[in-house]
Amino acid sequence: MALNNQYLILNSNLKRIGTLTVDGATKFSNDSVKIQLADADTTSTSYDDDSNVGTQDNFNGTINLNAQSKKFDHQGSLDVLQGQPDSDKVVAGNNLAYYDELSGHWYVMRIYSVEESNTAATKHVTTANFTNLCLYTLAHHYPVAITASTSSIQTAFNQCFNATGWTLDYQTTNTMTPSIAIDGKTKASTLLQTLIQTYDVEIDPYVEIDSQGNITRKVCAITDQLNADVVYNEAIFGKNITSIKRTTVSNPITKLIPYGASGNTIEMVNDGKPYIVDDVANQKYNPDWQSGLYYEGVIKANSIEDSSGVKAWAEEMLQLYNHPRTYYEVNVTPNFNPPLGATIRFKDELIKPVLDASGRVIQRTISKANPYGNTVGFGEYVTVPVATPAWMQGYQSAINSAIEKAKEDASSVKPVALTPDGNNFTDTTQTKRLILQAWEGNTNISAYVDNKGFIWHRYNTDGTLDTSFNKTGYLVQAPYSSVGTLHGTIETSYIQNEPEIKLQTSAIRNLGSFNPDDSTLGVTDAVQYMCPLSNGQYITSRAVNQSTTGDVMFVLHDTNFKPISKMIASHGGHGSSFSVEEVDGNIYIWSATKPDLNVNEFAISRIPYLANETLSNNDNRITRFCTVNRYIRVSVDFKHGYVLCGYDNGKHDVLRLDEVKKGNYNVLYSFNVANYGFEWNQQTYQSQGIDFPYVYFHSGGYNMKDPRMVYAVNVVHGGQEFASNYLLDMNLGLTDDIIEPETCNIIYSKTNQPELLVTFSCKYQGTYSVRVFVIPIKERLPMIKKGGE
Repeated sequence: MALNNQYLILNSNLKRIGTLTVDGATKFSNDSVKIQLADADTTSTSYDDDSNVGTQDNFNGTINLNAQSKKFDHQGSLDVLQGQPDSDKVVAGNNLAYYDELSGHWYVMRIYSVEESNTAATKHVTTANFTNLCLYTLAHHYPVAITASTSSIQTAFNQCFNATGWTLDYQTTNTMTPSIAIDGKTKASTLLQTLIQTYDVEIDPYVEIDSQGNITRKVCAITDQLNADVVYNEAIFGKNITSIKRTTVSNPITKLIPYGASGNTIEMVNDGKPYIVDDVANQKYNPDWQSGLYYEGVIKANSIEDSSGVKAWAEEMLQLYNHPRTYYEVNVTPNFNPPLGATIRFKDELIKPVLDASGRVIQRTISKANPYGNTVGFGEYVTVPVATPAWMQGYQSAINSAIEKAKEDASSVKPVALTPDGNNFTDTTQTKRLILQAWEGNTNISAYVDNKGFIWHRYNTDGTLDTSFNKTGYLVQAPYSSVGTLHGTIETSYIQNEPEIKLQTSAIRNLGSFNPDDSTLGVTDAVQYMCPLSNGQYITSRAVNQSTTGDVMFVLHDTNFKPISKMIASHGGHGSSFSVEEVDGNIYIWSATKPDLNVNEFAISRIPYLANETLSNNDNRITRFCTVNRYIRVSVDFKHGYVLCGYDNGKHDVLRLDEVKKGNYNVLYSFNVANYGFEWNQQTYQSQGIDFPYVYFHSGGYNMKDPRMVYAVNVVHGGQEFASNYLLDMNLGLTDDIIEPETCNIIYSKTNQPELLVTFSCKYQGTYSVRVFVIPIKERLPMIKKGGE
């Protein structure tokens, strides 16, 4: 088989289930895969041709000085036209494997999100975003805590990769024994970047694959310098270089103030001065040097405590910062594609000043569909802080990275207009929804754009701009006369540093704890969900008889959580999400029921709370609305009039409450949790809540093997608001052995502020408790219009 123009599709268990090829049964296009072993300083995209680069840019990226620049990343994306034999297998949670001829290795890339769009020809296209499976695995693994101790490279990396299924292949002579500590709260993917920098090594995570396309072994090679013995003599513009970009960042630092890991300074070992200077560089680059002025900078060592060590490290790092730094990005012809880590010399006699340089390839971008799009990047590295890979932390750090880039380069922000209602009108009085999204690369940053930054323009039939038309917002209703003439743009000056909503973790309230069992009422089993009542009481749910009839028990509690009464709804499912409606002193529970035991259908239902009764599945006191062909979790936003239905495959639908009451299951908005960093096969989904346009959901299994996460998504524009870890990103004060998230419900305070009501099933030394918390939700204030309008 031709390996250089295909991707194998693997399921979540790494079994081959399909193939993507350039010209076969299931075609792909627009693929781009970037792999890097270090970060380059491209923080400035402009430079002066008469700068101090000189005509002879000779440098050799000294590995020792650039150790702190080491950062492994490997990710990409591709497009697949829907309707082909294997198109439906390109979904989040599956994998793509490709062969790299330069390294001679197969790489498996985990699909962590997909987007669907229409082309101009109205064909549906799936865009898959993926990352190296090794990074993805490490991102879901927390190495066991160890106290600080001197560690060999084998000890440190073994601890990082333990119980991940990856075999380490040490191809290094490294004998360093730095002090390494692991706090037990740091993801292995973050720890990996720290170890790469600390030991000044490079990695190559690949897989071994048999002739049938099955993975036989997952290997991560650790080497001092990847492809150190590979040297390319010359790349010449017009011959094997099709384009070249030289970026010079001219912001030299000549006075460096270093801090250690605990904030300690170097005065005690540096004659009382907390800084070091480079007078030679200062005289060369600073015109005010005679006035005693320096170009100052601050740097912190992430893992060095000793002051002497901090000073020695700072003296080394100053050599990186004391001069303008240059980075090159080169487009090459398909037959000239040096491997990562190779040394290359390249020339361009037309660029001013004349370019004659050499350096290591630290970044590669390849495309199988368009090999003319291959690029290589090489130049001086720059120190970067240890960071989680861009696609990690529930998609959140990808958003942060995208926001930074969007602010630096407005042209990188792409508006995407969606027409969920189509654009065919049955009469001239109809309106259609138009949704505008803001994308930076593969990241939806819509949650970080003020509503006024989504701008719509209307064009007249003669192509001129209609200056009287003025609409903003990510959601507009378009009349018959406007469709086809409306164009959306993103005004990047409205990009914000914070999302539309976030958890106010500094104001968490602990409402108390209670024992889930009550022998008097015969109430047992874990509390699945909780809804407050207007009088301060509560309704909770419990899954009972799950192995037989699959019933749900609803329990009424007083204001101190003591059970008052109970009711059972036969065949009512798990009870992991429900909502309560109060009408004239009566309590109604909105949940799912199974109307017909012979048909695999569940109905969105309104169930009266009748103390100490058992309602059969066909009880006529239950009002049943529309039905679906699988079990659903039901949540209702009575304040805004919407219903949320969550499915066991991660799909979530949002419907209008008034349409549901009419028996219509008309989906307004839909999303899948897998597109927001949620791993369905590795995380335990618990429950959900809706406060339109925001949907909240959280996860975390009883066995404490997966992270305790809570997410929020704007279902209209599809942007993620946040992804937070209950145990790491906030202080709940919990010390239990087991902390299992249960309720994820949106309530409103007396001051009409939205709040997240969360409960946890906890166990401490054999004793079970339900812990109840309220976390206020802070809404971002609208941005003042430009010009103070």
